[in-house]
Amino acid sequence: MASTKEFKNRLKSITSIKKITKAMKMVAASKLRQAQRSCEGVRPFQSSLQQLLPGSVSNFTGSKHLIIAITTDRGLCGGVNSSVVKTTKKVLKELVANGSEVSIVCVGEKGRDALVRECGKSMVKIINDVTRKPVNFLAASALSEEILSYPFDRCTIVYNEFKSVIAQVVTTGNIPSYDAYVADPAGWGEYEFDSDQASLLYNFFEFSMATRILSALLENATSEQGARMSAMDSAARNAGDMINKLSLSYNKARQAAITSELIDIISAAGAVSK
Repeated sequence: MASTKEFKNRLKSITSIKKITKAMKMVAASKLRQAQRSCEGVRPFQSSLQQLLPGSVSNFTGSKHLIIAITTDRGLCGGVNSSVVKTTKKVLKELVANGSEVSIVCVGEKGRDALVRECGKSMVKIINDVTRKPVNFLAASALSEEILSYPFDRCTIVYNEFKSVIAQVVTTGNIPSYDAYVADPAGWGEYEFDSDQASLLYNFFEFSMATRILSALLENATSEQGARMSAMDSAARNAGDMINKLSLSYNKARQAAITSELIDIISAAGAVSK
């Protein structure tokens, strides 16, 4: 059995870990409320914007395919990143099997670390430090401009959709290219344009792309904080269980040491009396 000093050191270490995990849980809970408000504010706007698109856009296909994998820059958030990485690999494998030319834009350091080994040849851009700050439309617009610099016929965005603190669902959404918007003029026949239709459609395409990316970033950021809050809560509870077990073992070791010392004293006293 380990000595009482070793038990004390382990108890001290685990107690410090429990304090850290509790603090991280409180920070994640605070950030979650803010992220959730932003996410819920964008959802209705994003849904209404998608209803304006022609129905034939979703059926547009092409040989060049772009995958946007949205992950986090920090860890300790459960399986949020591993789920996105797993889905990205699956989509990539299916597209390559169908003969598509696939490129990957990875958002987040954790996704880069997990995808670079198997999918490094397909990765054309790695974007970091996006999720370290609160996500806003300006950041999403800058990200959208970088993505649009790579030509594609169809785009698949992979991210976590926030359902609750304990439920984050990996979601894949299709984003067509600009050619898909103008491929079927009949789709815009019910709308009237007061200026050049081509320029208006391209501006609308850029705006819808930035909005879609903003929505995905907010969903993933909210999922990150929810998963981190849940993970830190589990870690704090596990640390508490370990402290209880170690305290029991420490008390047993202490009692054994005291008993051994008493036996030595009694034995010595008996030998002296004889």
